[in-house]
Amino acid sequence: MPDINHRPVMTATDAQAIGFARFNDVPALPIDIPDGDFTVSVKTSDGRRVTFFFGAYRRGAPPRFVDIQYHDSGTVIPNASGGTSPTFDLFTIGGGGSNAYYSRKHLADEKPSIAVLLLEPEKTGEIAS
Repeated sequence: MPDINHRPVMTATDAQAIGFARFNDVPALPIDIPDGDFTVSVKTSDGRRVTFFFGAYRRGAPPRFVDIQYHDSGTVIPNASGGTSPTFDLFTIGGGGSNAYYSRKHLADEKPSIAVLLLEPEKTGEIAS
């Protein structure tokens, strides 16, 4: 089992001061994610569950992507493993508040079941295809 280094809940300013990214001015729980594959599972006070899977492309390497899944929307779609996965609504926010992706416009069977965040360095001037 990997050693997990997390600190106590602190202010956003304190988390930023020790090297973590700041997002909104609310309490923060800084966690150092270990190398290799690792999941952080969270639950709200009313029971809504979200998982964050930090995935590495090779064994023991630093994670290079995060799979995000919301487990309690009440809808499912078939997955690649022959089972089902929960779906959820998702939108992204871009320049000027624009929404590059907005799942509420899609039919139920077109909604996402996993959101994947790629942990890649910025490639200035390039557009991903």
